[in-house]
Amino acid sequence: MKMTRLRYLLVVSLIVLGVVLFHKRAESALAGRLAELKKSAGDVHYAKLVPAGEAIEGGIYDPCVAYTPDGSVGWLVYTSVKGDYKPVGPYTETHLARSTNGGASWEFVKALNHSTNSSLMLPDGNSLAGVWRYEVPTLVHDPTDPDPDNRWKLFTHYYFWSPQRDRMVNYGCIVMNTAANPAREWSADVPLFGAGKSPQVPCHKTLVDINALEPALHGSVAYSEPGVLAREGRLYLSLTALQPHLGLGGVGVSHTIFLLASDDHGKRWRFVRLLLTPEDAKSMGCEFFDGSSLAEDAGRFFLLASPVVRQGREEVHEGTVALEFESLANGRLRSARNHQLEIANYFAPQSAIFSGGGAGQATYDSRNIHGGLIMPQFNLLAYPEVFQIFQTSRRLMPDSRDPAQPGGQ
Repeated sequence: MKMTRLRYLLVVSLIVLGVVLFHKRAESALAGRLAELKKSAGDVHYAKLVPAGEAIEGGIYDPCVAYTPDGSVGWLVYTSVKGDYKPVGPYTETHLARSTNGGASWEFVKALNHSTNSSLMLPDGNSLAGVWRYEVPTLVHDPTDPDPDNRWKLFTHYYFWSPQRDRMVNYGCIVMNTAANPAREWSADVPLFGAGKSPQVPCHKTLVDINALEPALHGSVAYSEPGVLAREGRLYLSLTALQPHLGLGGVGVSHTIFLLASDDHGKRWRFVRLLLTPEDAKSMGCEFFDGSSLAEDAGRFFLLASPVVRQGREEVHEGTVALEFESLANGRLRSARNHQLEIANYFAPQSAIFSGGGAGQATYDSRNIHGGLIMPQFNLLAYPEVFQIFQTSRRLMPDSRDPAQPGGQ
């Protein structure tokens, strides 16, 4: 018994030491405007969100919130991490929760898909054991879809993972499911978005090759992190393009966020505009942006994205920025006179638990009146429940009625 306790204390001590060292490495990670915003935000604290009835293992992450038009019911989709693989996982699937009180409380409803063991036949004829995963879900209500069974739409990144190769995004795609009500039956997966020669067999029959829509995306090997918004009969979808590039450290991956639109409720898609490039990121003080979502607040439209810096091999998300669209239809973000993008708001990570992958990938619905913006954060101190979600209780746009936010009186 004493030996077990000593081992436990040793593990906890190593975790604490890792968090301390991570903090020291991350102190000067951001630069420029983003560093100033994080410093001015100070020591923030948010309320942890755990839906009642949810069986927590490795934790929950990647939230997306969407309310019914009258605001009476809020639906929350997120990634649930399960299994006894070390350090966590390996299974990731999409779960659904519901709120009937504006986000004051949430209850688990059901799993919308399931992560499964499988094997993959590689081009060289060898078989590779692994797991099919669902991650980064995004949910939208599309009220003008003529088919009532298609008015709720779910987009997720479906891909193969193996212990030997980790995420194999060239075997995967963005899939879409539809339903009349999120709590009822959903359609089968529709393999929607691919990238040129990816995905490879057996998930190669996607409906849209995004690489063919825009020359700037021709070199992309995969797409991930979808964010969706319905507006005046049109669907808008933001995505991250993963593009290999050669740098001083060898072959790396660049991240570019862009906007698509559909005028027929998801059957056909067209390219609208590049939203955030690596050059934009560097001008604001980070390496790149990821984890995008789309939101509306008081008739204004916003892109939410997480600034990312690299700490060794680790990619660290440093909270969430809100960038306002000057024109959503044209995908044009507001810029200052010096042509730099304006940052409408910034949501800092909680410094007390800042570790690992950081925090970001936020979601917002103005009808989530008690929870405000929802943001996940990695928490190494809570191992094995390292993936966590928090309600910030902050509106997207600060005003004089909310003195707790920057700009409030």
